[in-house]
Amino acid sequence: MQIRTALGLALPLAAACLPTHEPGAGATSSSTTGTSSSGEPPPPATSGTTMPVDPTTTSTGSTTDPTTGSEGPACGDGHLDLGEDCDLGTDNSNNGACTLQCDPATCGDGLLWIGAEDCDFGPGNVGEYGGCRPDCTWAPRCSDGQLDEGFEECDLGLLNGTGMGLEDMVPCSLTCRWQGRLVFLSSATYDGALGGLPGADLRCRNLATAAALGNALTFRAWLSDGLDSPLSRFEQVDLQGAPYVLPNGRMIAADFTELIEQGPRTGIALTETGMHVTEQLVWTNTAPFGEPFSAVDHCDGWTSDGLGFAARSGLNALELEMGPDWQLWRDERQWTSALSSLCDKARRLYCFEDGELED
Repeated sequence: MQIRTALGLALPLAAACLPTHEPGAGATSSSTTGTSSSGEPPPPATSGTTMPVDPTTTSTGSTTDPTTGSEGPACGDGHLDLGEDCDLGTDNSNNGACTLQCDPATCGDGLLWIGAEDCDFGPGNVGEYGGCRPDCTWAPRCSDGQLDEGFEECDLGLLNGTGMGLEDMVPCSLTCRWQGRLVFLSSATYDGALGGLPGADLRCRNLATAAALGNALTFRAWLSDGLDSPLSRFEQVDLQGAPYVLPNGRMIAADFTELIEQGPRTGIALTETGMHVTEQLVWTNTAPFGEPFSAVDHCDGWTSDGLGFAARSGLNALELEMGPDWQLWRDERQWTSALSSLCDKARRLYCFEDGELED
C-alpha cells in the first residue's frame, strides 16, 4: 500500500510510520545501521547496566563480596567461623594456644606452646634420653643436674661448660663429660696371661665400652713388660692441661708429670661401674716414675700364668686416707709398686684414658 506526500511522491506505508525528530533534539543512533548521525559507533553504556563480577580473594585468604566490598570469614579475624576450632585474631601463633591455622595447640603437634610445654618433637615424643616425653616434658638429658648413668659421666647442671667444679672435682663439660682423662680400677680380675700389653689394653677398652665411657677405645692399662711402660706407651697429650680423674670426678693428678713425680692425690678406688673398692692388688710391673720395675719378672711378657712366674703389683687404695699408713702408702708410691705376686693369682688392672680428649 502506498500513500502520497504533499509533493506527490509515493512511499510505502511502513516508512511513512517511522518517528521523526523534534527540531533541536540532537542526533541519535540509527536503529537500523547502529551508527550515529555523525557516522561514529555509539559509546558503551555507562549506567543502567549490571555486569556479572567474580568474587575477589584478598591477600589474607578471605573472600570479598563484590556487591558490598566486605570480607568474608577468615582464620585470624578473631571470630570463630565454620571450620575453625579457635581464633584469637592477632594473638594466633604457632607458639601459642591457637595456631596460625586456627587449630588449638596440642602436645604432639610438633609446635612448642610456650608456657605450657617444655618441648614438642611431634612423633618424636618418645621419652628417650635427650628427647621429649609423650606429655611434652623433657626426658632425662645433659645439664638437667641429674646423673644419667650410661649416658653421662657427670652433670653439674648450670655449671656444665663453665670450667668450674665442686670442691675437689674437675669441671664438667657441656656434653656431660669430665674435663680430664678418666682413670678406673678394673671391676674384673685377671691372672698374668693377659695376651701381652695389647691384650691388657683391650681388656680396659672392653670395660670402658661396656660402661659407656667416653673415648673408650683409647684406654690403656698401667702396665709394663721388660721394655715398654706407661712412660713410653702413653701419648701424654699434656698441652691440653688435662687432669686425671676418677669416674666420680675426683682429681687424682693434674697431669702425667704430677702423677709420676708425686703419685695420685687419692687412691684409685672406683671401678668403671662406680663401685668403691679398697686394698686390692693390681698388676703393674711399673716403678713410681713410670718405667718398668723389673726387666724379667712380668709374667713372661704378660702371656703366662705358669708356676715360677711373678710380677710386681700395686695396692690401689686404703680405706682411711689419713694417718701413718696412708702417708707410707703415698711416700713409697705403693699404688704402683707394693709387692710381688705369682702370675696365677687374680689381680686387677688400672685403666687410663689416653690420647686426645673429645671435648
